[in-house]
Amino acid sequence: MSDTRPAFRLNRKVCLAIMAAAIPALLYLELAKPTFTADEVLQPLIAMTLTRAVGAVVFLALLLTEGYRVLNPVRKPFWRSILWVLPSILVVVNNLPTLSLLWGDAYLVYKAPRYIVWFTLECLAIGLFEELAFRGVILLMFAEKRRRTRMGLFVSILLTSAVFGAVHLVNLVAGSSPGAVFLQIGYSFLIGAMCAVVLLKTANLWLCVALHAVYDFCGHLMPTLGGGTWWDTPTVIFTAVLAVATTAYMVWQFFRMDPSEVERIYEK
Repeated sequence: MSDTRPAFRLNRKVCLAIMAAAIPALLYLELAKPTFTADEVLQPLIAMTLTRAVGAVVFLALLLTEGYRVLNPVRKPFWRSILWVLPSILVVVNNLPTLSLLWGDAYLVYKAPRYIVWFTLECLAIGLFEELAFRGVILLMFAEKRRRTRMGLFVSILLTSAVFGAVHLVNLVAGSSPGAVFLQIGYSFLIGAMCAVVLLKTANLWLCVALHAVYDFCGHLMPTLGGGTWWDTPTVIFTAVLAVATTAYMVWQFFRMDPSEVERIYEK
């Protein structure tokens, strides 16, 4: 479905000015690691939220400069798109250890509103930054010259999702165990590929941001603010079945998609 409105494009000089202001701020937050609070739980949440929000500004400027049409939050057919991504919604929501919470095996330790609010903001900032960067800019730039064929789009999804997974290797430097990092690389690749298909199918980047943010919220809530055991056997089995089913659904939908559907993203 074509969008008849002219595509908004940010002037390149304005983009460079935004980047000139944002990149030093980003480097300061990443390298200087300023202290915002003495609370050891809140400090990393605030720092991550601000860092990723500034990073999101950089990639939003790049996206607007390219003029890709993916920023209409209610792009038609909106409700059909919601139905189409329903399996993806189930995947991200299932990342919350619901059964463990209901049975009392998992529990929140930091229940004060300030913790919940900053944790939510952190998840939103991460989802916004990573989807703008990897799907909104890197995927769309890479796919622009390959969008005429289904195989070209498929290769674009695989390569950019592999890059998205590989960047999580930096967590080894942060002290994470190799096993945890390689597991993170694997599910980051799958989530990245899922969001890539969602974007190409719906031309709505905000759906990807929402999926990513909810996935992080549900998956990181207990490790960050909670305690106990959250990966029980029924949860693991159900998660594996749901993941396989959703992967099959996404692959099936992708190969049913006509590459011409992607053209509405690049109408400039």
